[in-house]
Amino acid sequence: MTWDEFTDVYGATGTIRLGSLSITPAPADMIECRATMACADRIMSLSARATGPVGAMTSILHDMGARVGIVTLRQRRTDEGFATFLLCEGDDRQCWAYGAGASGDEANINALIAGANRLLPR
Repeated sequence: MTWDEFTDVYGATGTIRLGSLSITPAPADMIECRATMACADRIMSLSARATGPVGAMTSILHDMGARVGIVTLRQRRTDEGFATFLLCEGDDRQCWAYGAGASGDEANINALIAGANRLLPR
């Protein structure tokens, strides 16, 4: 499998897409994430508080009906930033997903969204 084929399979976008994301500090060592998300043709603004961006995005995806959990997380630096490889699960299924980003948090969020898309019923 070439790298392009790998990213097409494991990092491909799908029905769920991230439009924008802002992360701000919140009380009690929490953060608040506000995201504009698309699910098919539906665009929505969602927010969640958590101890970190991955927890907040997991909550946002859950609110959208995409219940995804992380079983294993692997991350590495690349020349462009970071790459994250996740083993995700939802509805008694598991899949691997990939995400890239300028920061570790961005790569994690992109991989989590890829995992949610891969776990959607086909």
